[in-house]
Amino acid sequence: MPAQDRRTSRRLIMKVPLRFRPMKATSIPEETAASMNISTHGVFFATEQKVSKGLLLQVHLKMPREIIGDDVEEWSFTARVAHVESLGGANEISGVGVQFLYYEVPRASI
Repeated sequence: MPAQDRRTSRRLIMKVPLRFRPMKATSIPEETAASMNISTHGVFFATEQKVSKGLLLQVHLKMPREIIGDDVEEWSFTARVAHVESLGGANEISGVGVQFLYYEVPRASI
């Protein structure tokens, strides 16, 4: 990370289950992971999947009440991989930081 932190929103260190896959590879099964930190603008998670900076992902997760102030259903995000870093270990686990670009919230059923 550069010396100057460019974050514009508060990050919470919390474990939130999520699913993801590359946007243009809908035939590839979704991978599961859990966030290491999350904000209204993005999420950072660990994975064994190989992803590269700039890749567009579809990410599904339930935004925490601590971030949005209310309970909601699962959200679907289009996200861009902003950075990938090695977290070490023999399993070649990477930390992946994604920036949320667009989101869709399911409509409440009446």
